[in-house]
Amino acid sequence: MTTSATSTYNFLTINDATDPTFNQLLGINAAASIVGYYGSGEAGHPNKGYVLGAPNYLQNITNANFPNSAQTQQIGINDQGITCGFYADNDNNNFGFVFSAGVYTSVMHPDTGNGTVNQLLGLNNGGYAVGFYTDGDGNNHGYSYNIATAAFAGVIPPDSFGCTSTTATSTNDNGDVVGFCDTATNTTISFFANNGQYTMFQAPGSTNTQAFGINVNRDIVGSFVDEAGVTHGFLVVNAEASSPVFLSIDHPSAVNSTILNGINSPRSIVGFYVDANGNTNGMLATAGGSGATSVAPGSGIATANPTSAAISMTTAAGGTSVSSQTVSRIGSPIVSNDATKSLNFWVLAAIFVFGFAV
Repeated sequence: MTTSATSTYNFLTINDATDPTFNQLLGINAAASIVGYYGSGEAGHPNKGYVLGAPNYLQNITNANFPNSAQTQQIGINDQGITCGFYADNDNNNFGFVFSAGVYTSVMHPDTGNGTVNQLLGLNNGGYAVGFYTDGDGNNHGYSYNIATAAFAGVIPPDSFGCTSTTATSTNDNGDVVGFCDTATNTTISFFANNGQYTMFQAPGSTNTQAFGINVNRDIVGSFVDEAGVTHGFLVVNAEASSPVFLSIDHPSAVNSTILNGINSPRSIVGFYVDANGNTNGMLATAGGSGATSVAPGSGIATANPTSAAISMTTAAGGTSVSSQTVSRIGSPIVSNDATKSLNFWVLAAIFVFGFAV
């Protein structure tokens, strides 16, 4: 059985003029406000966070850094404008944070022990954030964080999945959580936890799939590495469907690397890509667009009339059965059982939108 779908995306490159060689856009809310940061973290190029307001993003930019930090990454933003991310001190220790009503709150999981890393990577409108800490042995542990009560709960895939290190990356208003884990077989697999079940999945043919964002429609974005070592962005349309659609998405100017990190309810996507000059560029992708444009520093959104090529794609049944585990809602302890669930993808060819930059 086959089906077909046609999808196009308009790509907008958005780079802060302070360091146009390295920008990452990481979170987007329903109003299309975006969070991200500039700076590679190398000497002389520290990570510095910012918030971009729609629609004239670089005319509505706010620097957003944890007070007295050496570096800050803004990663998640909800519809109330509350943000989360992490910051580094002068010793390069990482701490999660939540920024709400003008106040930064530092977050550190109590089981971090001798570890030096805590990061919050996503949050919803219901008062929960998710992230991970790294223990003294270098293993990651996913968790959820109740912003109001400062209570932590584990995000822990079942032992049968073989995870040795787990990262929770995003949560939506349904209480669903996505993330990824490393396994003892040197593969990285993604997970989707909803309606009391964990489900693991991988991009077809990939041994490295990382889910980074989920919206209220249960659309998931992330990245995967193909057999040639090229990193592509992906979109899973409605992961709760019996046969979700899997789209591979690449920026038309990307050279071997496109990452999709955040998605809002209208399916606008943020992320970044590496160009032919080796620069890392922030990227906004909107569905149904007509090509590739860019935002010049300080100019707002460029006006152009690019052309595009809509590609019709024929899907083929794919995917494998995976086991899952019944869990309680995010923020509560996990309860195991022997339930199983299949996640079968309809696999679509990569999306390329052809246009030009201004």
